[in-house]
Amino acid sequence: MESSWVRQAMAEPELDPQRERELARRARDGDRQARDVLIRSGLRHVVQRARMLGFRGDAFDDAVQCGCLGLIRAVDRFDPDRGVRLRTFAWWWIGDAMRAAVPRADDELPDELVDPAAAEVDTSDLDVDSLPDVLRLRYRIGEESDRPRTRREVAALLGTTESQVRAREAEAMRQLRRGLARIVHRAPVEGADPP
Repeated sequence: MESSWVRQAMAEPELDPQRERELARRARDGDRQARDVLIRSGLRHVVQRARMLGFRGDAFDDAVQCGCLGLIRAVDRFDPDRGVRLRTFAWWWIGDAMRAAVPRADDELPDELVDPAAAEVDTSDLDVDSLPDVLRLRYRIGEESDRPRTRREVAALLGTTESQVRAREAEAMRQLRRGLARIVHRAPVEGADPP
C-alpha cells in the first residue's frame, strides 16, 4: 500500500516546458520559491524511478528519500537553456542517488572488515600498499583515525568525482571478496582429517 506522501507526489501537476524554463531561470538567480516548485513537480519522477528499479517496502521508502536528494542536486545543476526538460536531466541524478545510498547486498562490505572493533582480526600482516588507493583513503587504513572518509572527501583527495569513487570502491570490494573467497575455499575444514 502506498503512503499518502507517494499519492500526493504523484498528484503533483507536471509543469509545461515554458513554465519549467521560467522557474528554472528564476531558481538559478536565487529564487527559493521557484526552486521549491521545480522540486515538488519532480517528485513524481522520483517515485517512478524507485518503482522502475524494483524497490519494495522499506527499501522503496529509502530509495525515494535518496532519490529526492538526487532530484535536488539535479534542480540545482539544471540549465534550462540547453533544450532539455528537467525530468530528462534529473532522471540519471535520481537513479544514481538511489543506487548509491541503497546498495545491493553484494556491494556491502561486512562489518568485520569495516569496523576493526566488530571482530578481532590480526591485521599485522596486511600489506597496506597493495590495497587500492580508494579503499586506503576511504577507510583510513594505516592512519590514526578510525572514522571512514566520505566519498566526497575521497573524491577531493583523488581529484575525481563521487561517482567515480563509488565505482572504484565497488570494484575494489568485489576484488577483495573474490580474493577472500579463494583463501576460504583453500582453508582446511575445521575438524577434517588431513589428507
